[in-house]
Amino acid sequence: MSFIPKSKKQLLAKGYTHYGKLWGIPVYIGDINSEAPLIETANFIPSWILDIADHICFSMLAWQNRDNPYYEPLYPIQVLGEIK
Repeated sequence: MSFIPKSKKQLLAKGYTHYGKLWGIPVYIGDINSEAPLIETANFIPSWILDIADHICFSMLAWQNRDNPYYEPLYPIQVLGEIK
């Protein structure tokens, strides 16, 4: 959890190449073509906010799709652009 703003140079050095949203929360995304991309919260948002959002959203989706045998829980990562 960091309340210090992240510069573009720091983000690129750590491997983050894109920005977007996860559960509507602004995030930085790295290793975008892998099965498990790097995710870091943006704009002074603590990382535990993503944990809470995961719990709430996955609980709602599990209840909604409880009778669907073909449902696969996935993260809805919305990529908005590239960090330049």
